[in-house]
Amino acid sequence: MPFDQALRFASIWLASTSFIGLTLGAGLPEWLAALTGAALIVALLRNRGGKSVERLATYAPISDVGWNLLVIVGFLGFWVDMLWVSGELLSAGIHFLMILMIIKLFNLKHRRDYLHLYAISLVAILASGSLTADLWYLPIFLLYLLAGVWTLLLFQLTKHPEETRMLATSVSIRPQPPASVNQVTPQLFWFANGLALATFGLTLVIFFTIPRVSAGFYQKGFGENIRTSGFSETVNLGEIGPIKRDPSVVMRVELSDGSPHETGRLYLRGVAFDQYDGKAWTNRLNYRRSVSEDATGTFVLRGSRSPAPDRLGETIRQTIVLEPLDTPVLFAAPLIERVSGKFPSIQSDLTGSVYLPFPSSSRIEYSVLSRSNPVLPADLGSEPSRYPESFVRHFLQIPAQPERIAILAKEITHAQRTTYDKANAIQSYLTHNFRYSLDAPLTEQDRPLEDFLFTRKTGYCEHYATAMVIMLRTIGVPARLVTGFLAAEWNEYGNYYVVRQQDAHAWVEVHLPHSGWITMDPTPPSIESIGGGSPAWHALGRMMDTIRLQWSRFFVQYSAADQLAVVRELKAGGTSARNKVFDSMTALFSPFMAMLGGIKEYASKETMLSLAEVLGPVLIGLAVFLWLGIKRPWVKGMTRKKTTYDQQIIAQLYRRMISHLARKGVPKLTAMPPLELVRLTQERWSDASSSVASITELYCRTRFGRIPPTREELALAEDHLRYLMALDKP
Repeated sequence: MPFDQALRFASIWLASTSFIGLTLGAGLPEWLAALTGAALIVALLRNRGGKSVERLATYAPISDVGWNLLVIVGFLGFWVDMLWVSGELLSAGIHFLMILMIIKLFNLKHRRDYLHLYAISLVAILASGSLTADLWYLPIFLLYLLAGVWTLLLFQLTKHPEETRMLATSVSIRPQPPASVNQVTPQLFWFANGLALATFGLTLVIFFTIPRVSAGFYQKGFGENIRTSGFSETVNLGEIGPIKRDPSVVMRVELSDGSPHETGRLYLRGVAFDQYDGKAWTNRLNYRRSVSEDATGTFVLRGSRSPAPDRLGETIRQTIVLEPLDTPVLFAAPLIERVSGKFPSIQSDLTGSVYLPFPSSSRIEYSVLSRSNPVLPADLGSEPSRYPESFVRHFLQIPAQPERIAILAKEITHAQRTTYDKANAIQSYLTHNFRYSLDAPLTEQDRPLEDFLFTRKTGYCEHYATAMVIMLRTIGVPARLVTGFLAAEWNEYGNYYVVRQQDAHAWVEVHLPHSGWITMDPTPPSIESIGGGSPAWHALGRMMDTIRLQWSRFFVQYSAADQLAVVRELKAGGTSARNKVFDSMTALFSPFMAMLGGIKEYASKETMLSLAEVLGPVLIGLAVFLWLGIKRPWVKGMTRKKTTYDQQIIAQLYRRMISHLARKGVPKLTAMPPLELVRLTQERWSDASSSVASITELYCRTRFGRIPPTREELALAEDHLRYLMALDKP
């Protein structure tokens, strides 16, 4: 490919990668994305050439003045967009940037036009990088980096085309330079790619040298927060059900021992509610106080639980990566004792729920120490329970309701003596006699709880939790409804729980006089399948989710504290620093190794076939890539093209020599071989015999021996022809 054509192709490639990054990051309007894509396709077709495309370009109806007027119109449209359409400077600027790219793609005539296109592409890729922190930006950036190296290299190689053309036309006899002088050779191909790889390595060094900052003109966060339900101060019955069809990831939870919970499920507590009016739950204990912070940056929640050894329950240490949500609630296993994170402050209400001062607009990571309350032997006795007035007012409140709910609760618990046994009886009754369903339209009922218990007998998790709380309160047992998430999806490649919107859940906390608040869940297991697909696809999805998490941890959230830790490691010794880098790279690529090591786990025939469907095309693609890298068929094609071009040059010189000899009286007959012409020239024109012999020898070697001439040999043949044409025949 000639340098000029390669430069246009690399420039279009550069613009295309920045356009793709901006489209994925900023979400361009459909009409603007389609228009820019069409302009890139037309520019690519024009670069490939063709009579129809060249003819279309020749009759372009817009002149240079017209394009300049379009720039002015686009600038006016930028102000209209910013003031009345999008209402944002950043969005309007991005739209105007794409308009400039479209105009410049149709006006790549002068070198300054290429520089303008490069500047537009640079601003576009910077904007896309500031608008997203997702993993997809990495391949886009690598493609842009590779295109940028090729573009700058080719731009320098074509720096003085006018001088080259003047030099070529100054001597009319001199043939065109060899193809290797103005062609992309294999050596140049691998040199440019190696330079791009070295540039990427330097970029990584700079990337880890400079910590991430969250300020600047382009900073906009990572998109709108995920909408959730059930974590505000009011929860309507049936409100959680619709969001349980949404598979969006809301958080990932790592446990300290790196293994799933003993039960395989982990309750992540959010908000507790104490008041029910017959249709909705509210929290009247929502007064929030600031939580004190100790010297280590850990917020300590000081509750009323005694630190006596016999009252210490299970300790759960979690590291939670929370996506940006539309609620300030911090989720964790019950009950929270300590929270560590990069927070200015946190707050807690009287039910033990923990909040940020405001919802976070970006992904956050924090660590939590939780400790559950065990059921103490004192609460297994038959002595009656007595509660203070505050408990009676908040956790024994029941709305006006039919008497048959209280009758049902007494029938279920009449044979039980202790408070704990009564709670277990109600939980068992709801679990075994009702059916869980996401299709129960109970949100518009006047008496949703009564309809659930006596008519439909099917509903969402909050219907089960509400029924259990109200029935417990009718028999004098304090209880409250709690909303949060029930994590059950364990990612074996990253050793953490993946929590999705569809894992939103409601359960019950029952208060026992000596044990405190005990978690109980009356909701039966769901028999409805939320997601489908083969096990291989699910495994691949968990592996990619692990890679995205490591990307966020080691790249996106790389802060000044992380930089300081690296500097300390470097000061401590090169071995520890290398180990730290090795551990980071191992953590990033561990999903691939875990998937290869866990193939035996999915040894069923059906699963292996599904896995083959996924890995088969990947392996075939890698094999083709390796074959292309070893065989390099494009090198053979370029060599063949170069040989043909050199044959044409020497053939042209040989024909001009024959014509000149014929004018001087040494004609070449049709059947005369080349060497016979040399002998005839020696007889009739001895002064010209050496030049004729030299040109003929080079011609025969190139045509019949298939040995391409060198640049010096072509120049020498040209000198011989010039000497022959200047020689007078006696």
